[in-house]
Parts: sequence; C-alpha cells; structure tokens
Amino acid sequence: MSKKKKLKSVLTLLDIGTSKICCMVVRFGQDGVPEVIGFGYERASGIQAGAIIDMDAATDCIQKTIKQADTQADWRTTNVVVNVSSTQMRAHHIHKEIEISDGRPINAGDVRRLVDGVIAGCLAEGDEVVHAFPLSYIVDKEQNIQDPRGLYGTRLGVHMHVITLPESQTRNLVAVLDRCHITIDTKVATPYASALAVVNEEEKDVGVSVVDFGAGTTSIAIFLDGGLVHLDLIPQGGNVITKDIARGLNTYFSSAERLKTLHGATFSSTRDGIERLIVPVLGEEGVNIQVPQAELISIVIPRVEEILENVGRIFDRYPYFVVSTQHLVLTGGGSMLQGIKEKTEILLGGTVRMGKPEIIRGLPTQYESYTFSTCIGLLKYVMIREKSLLNAKFKTQPTPKKGFIGKVMQWLVQNF
Repeated sequence: MSKKKKLKSVLTLLDIGTSKICCMVVRFGQDGVPEVIGFGYERASGIQAGAIIDMDAATDCIQKTIKQADTQADWRTTNVVVNVSSTQMRAHHIHKEIEISDGRPINAGDVRRLVDGVIAGCLAEGDEVVHAFPLSYIVDKEQNIQDPRGLYGTRLGVHMHVITLPESQTRNLVAVLDRCHITIDTKVATPYASALAVVNEEEKDVGVSVVDFGAGTTSIAIFLDGGLVHLDLIPQGGNVITKDIARGLNTYFSSAERLKTLHGATFSSTRDGIERLIVPVLGEEGVNIQVPQAELISIVIPRVEEILENVGRIFDRYPYFVVSTQHLVLTGGGSMLQGIKEKTEILLGGTVRMGKPEIIRGLPTQYESYTFSTCIGLLKYVMIREKSLLNAKFKTQPTPKKGFIGKVMQWLVQNF
C-alpha cells in the first residue's frame, strides 16, 4: 500500500440534483474539523432524475453555483467531489472464492485478485463501478472476517456489494464539468451520500434504511453491520406529485409546487373541505379559482402511497435485511410533506424518524435542513474513507486506461 499524505485543506463538494444544484467549499482547520467557507445554490436546469439531458442548461446552472461558492470562499475550484445518480444505477450482491495454494499468509495481492474476479463478473459492457464494498471475507470456512491479510488458509472468499452505472451517464457529467474547467476527484452515489448525512455509526451497525424523497427519484440505502449492503432507486419523486397537482388543478408547475409545499398532506381531515385555496389558472394570466384543500390532498395521497408501496416492494425482495428495513430514516424534500412519517409507519411498519444532517460549522441557515444534506454526505464520505484527516491523501483520480482492465485498475487504485 502506498504511504498516505496530508488531506487537502480545502475541498469543493458539488450536489447535482433534479431540482437544485448545491455547492460547498469546505476548509479543514489544524484540528481537522471542517468549516464551510463558501456555498452556492441554483435551481437545476437540464437535469432529469440525476442524468444530464441538456448540456448547455446544465453547464450554466452548475457554473453559476460553483462561482457563488468560490466568490464567498475567495477560492478557485478546479476539482470537486460530486454525486452521481441514475435510474439505471444497479446494485449487485456477489460471492466469490479463490484458491490460496502455496501455504503462505494471505496478502493484498490475493485480495486484489479476488476483487478483480468479482468486478469481472458483474460489469456489463458500457458500465463502470461506482462503489465496491467488501461486506465480509471468508477464509476456508471461517465467516465474517473483516481483514483477511496475514491469515493462513487454502481458500479466500468475499461477499461484496458492487454499485454500477452506465458510463454514458458519467461521460455527460464529465463533459459538463469540463466546460466549467472542473475535474472530478471522487464520485459518490447520491443515495449513499444522502444517507451518510443523516445516520450515525451505531444505526449503521445495528441496521437502518434511509429513504430519500428527492425531486426526480426516491432512493433507498440499506445499512447493516456498519456498511452499505444495498442501494436502490425508484424513478418517482416529488416532481410527479407536483405534476399531478398541476394537471389535476389546471395550474402552473410553480404554483403546484407551492401548493404542495404549503398545503399538501398525506392524510385527509374534516377541515380540508372547509379550507379554500387560491389556484392560478394555467394559460389565463391574472385569473384565479378557489378549490377546497380536500381536492389538493386527494391528489397528493394516492401518489405518496404509490411511492411508499414501491419502497415496500423493494424491501420485500430482500428479506435478509429485515432488521434494517424495520428502522427507517426519511430525508429529502418530499419528507417535508405533512404526515409523511405517520404514513410511512402505517404502510411500511417499523420505527421511523426524520433525518436531519449533521451540523457543519459555517453551514448556511437560510435554507431548509435537507438542502445541503447531500453535500454533507459527500464530506462524510471523504472523511470516512480517509479515516484520518491529518494523515490521509486526497488526490485526483488518475486518467483511467481504456477498456475493462482500465476500469478494474481504476477501482483498485482508489480502494487499496
């Protein structure tokens, strides 16, 4: 293993979402404690469910966001830690074993050879590995070994959780950031980053599932025994509820979003028929109508229930994670809907709490708590991966070699 050096004193964290782009410039003090010294926020454009769909629009809003953060921080960002998301992101659970035949202790080369085989088995043409988590190793018949190096055995096995993404998704992201004269230091799956921001180490060890109600997608991150054991995405988020409202009430998307945020709920009550809401009529400027709040809520409830039922179907496919799926943490903009905690408890069971990101020194207070949640998760990912802020090296990923071997080598360099 290479000797590690000191972590950069300044990091730029970039959250690219369907509805918003957020950026944080973070400085590490002598004590290794991070402090936000600059931040930026823009409404997203040219992005859908985490994927770039309009290069020019996406470039413009990302560039503006980074510039805001840089101006506040008096900094020039050249590299970022960024989230990646796609409805085509896939989680693979793989078990593989290899022979250790020469009677010597297991070394890092054996582990690399094993991981090489795991990646070869799950990578489809055109995919890349975003994360690969060894959940546990097996030496001969001894299970649940966390670090097999130095042990003697004739067979080495591993249970791994590998997350892959189509290369086209990240190529578009790289192209947009290249237009902004920015390179990527590290990519982190959005559901993983969002979850890291709102769960603690004890929850991850005992077992917890984080459901992030984003604008374009609803994501699920399942933790057990301290690690991420599954990740999933549902191609429905807060925007589908907003669109339902816009269509149902014949109003503008912006008006529907405001109505959802201020008056939406996941349960109906007798008062809903009394309360009247002012709704601008689509295409008729200056014309408003009044509708009972009950009509709005009757649109919201079925879609929320549909999303939660889809989450439940994912949980049902992995009964061996039942310990984790009985302890839920809700986060994201959709989790602000009135009654969502109680609705989740009814439909999914277990205990449910609302996730609030850890407070970072200098974090802006004028936004909702979830606004910079993914950025905080990106920061925690870096801090967890590097273990020690004062004795770690944070470096740009080398330009990968082409082809399958290049993908494998890139992952190995980053993780061993």
